[in-house]
Amino acid sequence: MEWRGEFPQDWKGLKPTTPFLHLPTLETEDAGTIGHELAILNYIGQKSQKMSGAGAKEFAVSQQLMQQAEDIYQKLSQLKSGMLSGEAAAAFWVANDQQTHNRNFGLKVYLQLLEAFYERCGAQSGKFTSSGVTVGECKLFSTLHALKLIQENILKDYPGLSNFYTRFASEAATQSVLKDGGSCVAQ
Repeated sequence: MEWRGEFPQDWKGLKPTTPFLHLPTLETEDAGTIGHELAILNYIGQKSQKMSGAGAKEFAVSQQLMQQAEDIYQKLSQLKSGMLSGEAAAAFWVANDQQTHNRNFGLKVYLQLLEAFYERCGAQSGKFTSSGVTVGECKLFSTLHALKLIQENILKDYPGLSNFYTRFASEAATQSVLKDGGSCVAQ
C-alpha cells in the first residue's frame, strides 16, 4: 500500500479537524478520514491480506496481538497521566501474579503471556504470522518499542519477543518510520 507519514506542523490548528480530536488519523480515498489507531489498523488489515493475516488463524493471531498490545499501552497511558501512581505504578513494572484480576496485571504478566503465545503460534524467524507484518504485529512492535525506550533491557527474559522485536526493528519500513515518519509512495 502506498502511504506517507507526516508529523503535524500546526497541531493546534489541525486538532479541531480530526474526527476525535487526537492522532493518529488516516486520510483515505474510499473511507475519508479515519480516527483511532485500532480502527486505522483494522482498515489497513481489510485492504491488505499481508497485514490482515493469511487466513482465519493468522487473522485471529493478529487481532489478539493488537488487543494485548493495546492493554499494555493503556497501562502506560495510566502511568503517564498519573492515574496509576505510587505502589500501583511501581508494581506495574515488577508484578508477575497471573492469578490476580487482569486489571491488576503487571508488565511481566503481559510479557509472559505474549512469550507463551509466541511459542503457541509456532513462531519462527521473529514472526507470529507468515508475513510478520500483520496489523497486530505492527501494534505489538510499537508498544514494545515504547517499553524499550523506557527500559532498554525490558525484553531480556523473553527470547521470543526479543527475537520478534529485533527482526521487526530491522525492517526497512520500520527504520523509515522511526527516522522521519516514513512513507511508501511509488516514484
